Order: sequence, then C-alpha cells, then structure tokens
Amino acid sequence: MDNRQSGGRANIGTSSLILIFIILCLTIFGLLSLSSAGSDWNLARKNAQSIKGYYEADGQAVEFTAMVEEQLWECAQAASSEEAYWHLVEERLGQYYHEETGTIETDLEMLYGQKLHVALELCREEEKGYRILAWNVYQSEDYEIDRSMPVWSGS
Repeated sequence: MDNRQSGGRANIGTSSLILIFIILCLTIFGLLSLSSAGSDWNLARKNAQSIKGYYEADGQAVEFTAMVEEQLWECAQAASSEEAYWHLVEERLGQYYHEETGTIETDLEMLYGQKLHVALELCREEEKGYRILAWNVYQSEDYEIDRSMPVWSGS
C-alpha cells in the first residue's frame, strides 16, 4: 500500500510561515505608522491654529500701542499744563487708563481660553510717552484636564 495521501492538504514549510509572519508584521507596522502620522497631522494643525491666533492678537496689540502713542502725542500737543495732560489722557484713553497705577492695559482674546495681556506704563521721558511693562499670554479660563479613561469594565 502506498502511504502517500493525495488530496487538498497544503504543504506549508518553514519558509512560508516566516513569509506570512513578515507580511503580517509589515502590515501592522504600516497601520501603526499611518495612525501616528494622522495624530501628528492633527497636532500640527492645532499648533498652527494656536500660533496664528497668537500672531493675530499680537497684531491687534501693535495696533493698540500705535493708537495709544497717537493719543498720547495729541494729548501732549493739546495740553497747556501737566494737570491738563493727565486729564486729557484719562479722557481719551478711558477704560484702558488706570490712574492709580499710571498704566494703560488691555487684554486681547486668543484661542483655547487664552488672552494676550498688554500693559504700558506712562512715562513722559520716553519718546513714545510709554514703556512696555507686560506683553504676555495667560490662561483666562479654568483649564481642567480630562483624566477619565474609557476602559471596558467587562459588563
């Protein structure tokens, strides 16, 4: 009798198993790379939006300082005395002027609950009439990190 079997039995050797394992590994690594690239793309897009928001607020702050400089120059030209100058400054800069500290301040909205704070100290000795005290970004809203993790509980 012939001990050979004829039929549909596949003859899978060691080299075939290694080839299947390599293809499986390459597929998994490819999918992981694609997932990582997608996450990097989302992070880069969010970072670009944040930077764009900062520079828009920074541009508004530069316009604000130009307006302040113009108003201070007009006050200096129109005032006949030191007291008249300070009265004109308070009148023209209104809500931005803080008499008790001698500063002009504003907060400009940015993305993600942040604001750009600009504070100028009035200084008649300076050519522009002011000195920059603060030009910084701060978190204006309470920021809470979501520490929950959606893990399957088994039910």
